Amino acid sequence: MKAQRGERISVRFDRRGSVLSMMQWFAGQDIPVLPIHGVVDDCCTCGDDDCESPGKHPISSLVRNGVKGATVDVQIIQRWHRKHPDMNYAVATEGLAVIDCDSKEALRAFRSGHHPPPTFTVKTARGFHFYYRGEMPARNGAQNKLDVKSGPGCYVVGPSSMHASGAIYALWEDLPMAKLPLNIAVITERSEDPIEAGEGGPIPVGLRNDTLTKFAGYMHGKGVPQAALLDTLKTLNRTMSEKPLPDREVRQIARSVSRYPVKPLPQIIPFSEIPEERLEFLWYPYVCLGTLGLLDGDPGDGKSQLCVWLCARLSRGEQLPNGDRIEPANCFLFNFEDLPGAVIKKRLEANGADLSRVFIQSRQFQLTSEMVEWLDGEIAEKKPRLVILDPIQAFMSGVDGNSNIDVREFMSRLGDIAAKRKCAIICVRHFGKSAQDKAMKKGLGSTDFVGISRNQFGLARRADDVRGFIVFHMKTNFERGQSMLFTMGDADGRQGEQPRIAFDKFTEVTADEYFSAESPTRGPDQDEREVAKGFLLEALADGPKPAAKLKSKGEARAISASTLDRARKELGIITAKEGKVWYWSLAPD
Repeated sequence: MKAQRGERISVRFDRRGSVLSMMQWFAGQDIPVLPIHGVVDDCCTCGDDDCESPGKHPISSLVRNGVKGATVDVQIIQRWHRKHPDMNYAVATEGLAVIDCDSKEALRAFRSGHHPPPTFTVKTARGFHFYYRGEMPARNGAQNKLDVKSGPGCYVVGPSSMHASGAIYALWEDLPMAKLPLNIAVITERSEDPIEAGEGGPIPVGLRNDTLTKFAGYMHGKGVPQAALLDTLKTLNRTMSEKPLPDREVRQIARSVSRYPVKPLPQIIPFSEIPEERLEFLWYPYVCLGTLGLLDGDPGDGKSQLCVWLCARLSRGEQLPNGDRIEPANCFLFNFEDLPGAVIKKRLEANGADLSRVFIQSRQFQLTSEMVEWLDGEIAEKKPRLVILDPIQAFMSGVDGNSNIDVREFMSRLGDIAAKRKCAIICVRHFGKSAQDKAMKKGLGSTDFVGISRNQFGLARRADDVRGFIVFHMKTNFERGQSMLFTMGDADGRQGEQPRIAFDKFTEVTADEYFSAESPTRGPDQDEREVAKGFLLEALADGPKPAAKLKSKGEARAISASTLDRARKELGIITAKEGKVWYWSLAPD
């Protein structure tokens, strides 16, 4: 049912169900949880009117030993929830470090002083919890209004729990938990901690952690066991530091460095010892297995449609234009911009895909170091021949897309996976708005996106009044293929239909020729607004959405907030406020 103009939108939050879901999620991440008393009618469910820690202390009838009773057993968690449906829960911090900023001032000081990387974040009643993988000494009052919960014996109240004030601990940033940075791990260092007298060595106070970490990394790379590494670091710290670090800080450095697998140092060998290799193409000469590819184009011109068409053909083992016959293949179609059930699945069905062979993510994620390892494992298990990341910027956690160094490091990790798993990975980008002398430079971000990719494609709308698009093979390390014309069939969007994509013919038009000519049919302002309208119609098809989230998703698709607002007004979209949140919804038919 659609909201009437000016009608108040009611959004109900199922806290009980959310508590159970979040506990199960933490358990799935191998992070133990424990039951703690909830808050009902402003009172702690323990029954003590003078409770000193309402909504925060363990339910002793379920966990007699407090945090030691934390578990990842889902059946036990479900049993707890059935017995105490109004319960809160806590997250045990063994293997974790949670930074609890309890005021705006503490938050500003933490961000400005330590520049924390993006990570799983929870909004509390007065501040935020920042979750990190790794341990550091726990300490209340580590800084003004900042506590640190970490290691065995500690816990924090989990998201979806209720504070005594009635506020809900809300999931704020649904990101993978980042590795604990060393500059944050030293927050709990006490100036009064006893340390061994140093010998006034040459390592100054400001470089102790960095120097010891680099030396530890070198020894770890040489295969030195952790115990021997720790002894050596202690000696180096004691004899070479201007003012030695406390032993616990040295132990933390040794533990952190030793967690990473050892990469062998490179060897210098003659080409006479290099074995012969043969390139294997998924679609000659466009898509080569074991390599990275890049697909660039304007929003709404058909990049995602092309990706769906390609996955559909591969899933059925159908011969691609001028390609060889292949066996049916699995594909990963990671798309953060379109609705999985209402749009992407319908497109796959319209193009005849074998849906059992095309996989999509259950939720959005970013490719941190931890999640790159997860992706490698998923590819190893399901063996896709093609992996699509659409758009690539949405996957880049803490990566500056305009930095050649950051982009090359990020893309190299994907390239390693493609080479190891013998699959092709295609990264989708939007075109930028600035003019370029070469078509291959039109994509957003660093030129190293292009440099590290073995093939680069450009996509644009057809200029011959036929509904569809043209695909250019702009850059290749192999043989350059011809440009290709595709058609897009008719579909009734009101009935939820999606168009069928079909290959039309090859053409000799190059990307530089096409983009250097003025388009006779497109006006940039009107075109962007039409894209924005399409985005809003899709996003709001299943009901009202928070305006802030729509604008954030629009920016990821290169749709500015002002363009989105103009599109909203033209579509007559209804705006309504619920509490402090503005919602947008489609007008009734």
